[in-house]
Amino acid sequence: MDVKKEKREPEGRRTPGPVARSYTAGRFTVVELSGEIDLLAADGIRECTDAATAPQGAWVIVDLRPATFIDCAALGLLCRARRRVLDRGGSIDLVCTRALHLRMLRVTGLAGYFPSSPTVAEISS
Repeated sequence: MDVKKEKREPEGRRTPGPVARSYTAGRFTVVELSGEIDLLAADGIRECTDAATAPQGAWVIVDLRPATFIDCAALGLLCRARRRVLDRGGSIDLVCTRALHLRMLRVTGLAGYFPSSPTVAEISS
């Protein structure tokens, strides 16, 4: 029998895991990603991005500002969200200010596919 031990943090010092939440800003659905967005977090986050990109003509903003880390799985989620929203006649924009995230988008050639702004308000107004 294989038993996995769970590492417990002292009470009051839990490390927050990756979180995806959505809310509306005008006609946009904003998907805010927090924490480390990697392969382990991708499945849970995909549910949120799929819900935001499901409606016909959805206008979606993905806010990466609270994300402390993104990897190729996060980029895959962004590409999936983009494909879904464009297939349904919508639009997708990013809010991204971290130099490392912007560099990752440039190096992978994805920067040109994701319009990026420093704030949600700049896109949604």
